Amino acid sequence: MFRLFLFFCGSGLLVGIPPAYDEYGRLLDQYVTPEGVDYRGWHASEADSAALDNILDQWSSVDHQSLDREEASAFLINLYNAAMIREVLENYPLDSVREIGFLPFAVFRRDVIDLNGDDVSLDHIEKEVLLKDYFDPRIHFAVNCASVSCPPLRGDPFTGGDLSAQLDEQTRLFASSSHAAQVSSDNESTSYSELFKWYADDFPGDDPAVYLNRFRNDPLPEGNEVKWIEYDWGLNRSSD
Repeated sequence: MFRLFLFFCGSGLLVGIPPAYDEYGRLLDQYVTPEGVDYRGWHASEADSAALDNILDQWSSVDHQSLDREEASAFLINLYNAAMIREVLENYPLDSVREIGFLPFAVFRRDVIDLNGDDVSLDHIEKEVLLKDYFDPRIHFAVNCASVSCPPLRGDPFTGGDLSAQLDEQTRLFASSSHAAQVSSDNESTSYSELFKWYADDFPGDDPAVYLNRFRNDPLPEGNEVKWIEYDWGLNRSSD
């Protein structure tokens, strides 16, 4: 059984040792591509489907509150993404995560994650823990909802030591994509991902360009009329 050991850091505070991500990293490396996730191949492998279940079982005993801030945030992002993948695999084949459960978006609200003894939902991990206790707007580009319009799933685990650089990479990748912003041909309006509408309070001002331009090599025009790109909830699967 996985154990979370603790040690005293220099300040005298009790700090937990984060879990190892080697096996999770192997799975991501094998099944995550720039085009999406090879859910078909992952689902077809009983061994690798079981490996993901085992990882989540081991992580269920991790006390994220005993970790330092960066390690805890990295762990919770990994936990969210791994749990979402498991939901897809358990319900595969499907065309959208909206098909999971009796109602659209039920997948986000069902208590399917064991967080150190508490049964919680994907929404709880993202909105009640990550975005409250470990707030960073870049988290929006790290958690993956298994959908086409969602920022892409990273192909390796997040880690505390590399977290800021990894969050920057994910944000830059999304910010430069057509899923984040599309400027009209007349250059008078810009359509943005609905993420910036749903989480408007997490970003500065009323124009998403202000935030996105921090992460783009080709700045978006600021002050354009703001429109929205309809979110595509199709499954973020790689080409078959």
